Amino acid sequence: MTLVMMSTTAVPVLMSLRSIASNASQQIWWAFVFGYAVIWLGFALAASSLQLAIAELNLFDSQNSLNKILSGGLLITAGLYQFSSLKQKCQSECVAPMQFFIRHWRDGVNGSFKMGLRHGVTCVGCCWALMLLAFVGGLTNIWFMVLSATVMAIEKFPVIGRRITLPLGVLIIVWGVAVLASLFTK
Repeated sequence: MTLVMMSTTAVPVLMSLRSIASNASQQIWWAFVFGYAVIWLGFALAASSLQLAIAELNLFDSQNSLNKILSGGLLITAGLYQFSSLKQKCQSECVAPMQFFIRHWRDGVNGSFKMGLRHGVTCVGCCWALMLLAFVGGLTNIWFMVLSATVMAIEKFPVIGRRITLPLGVLIIVWGVAVLASLFTK
């Protein structure tokens, strides 16, 4: 699911690579894709391990979090991350694929693989907190996943992406506070 969601956000960088390396072999392109996928596979394995640990504590079922403190905490953490300098740095790398390649270009299949790894790390740095919201919205909730993938893809558009990041952070924080506040309203 992670790779499917993040493949949509990788389209701009993959199209840029295709235009830059149009005369290169398909191996160059696939090496980049493989490097990118390795990073996201690592993230998916870490998130799955977290899911198992949370489920073992009976805080999570197959759908979503069963604990409002966990849900509220994840939401507030993800919302605050939207304001972090690391998020801003990673997002600036993601919204400008040509600049990424100008700064980080490596020749050959091995170089392309390393660029894929680097871009994957940058992409995880941009999206990890939003991805963890699947624990709140439901790991098997297709509509939440579509919404999340759409938001992450929009965040990678140069102009609009930067405009929605901070308001999105506020919205997510408010959602988290509302979830936590609901603990006291019963």
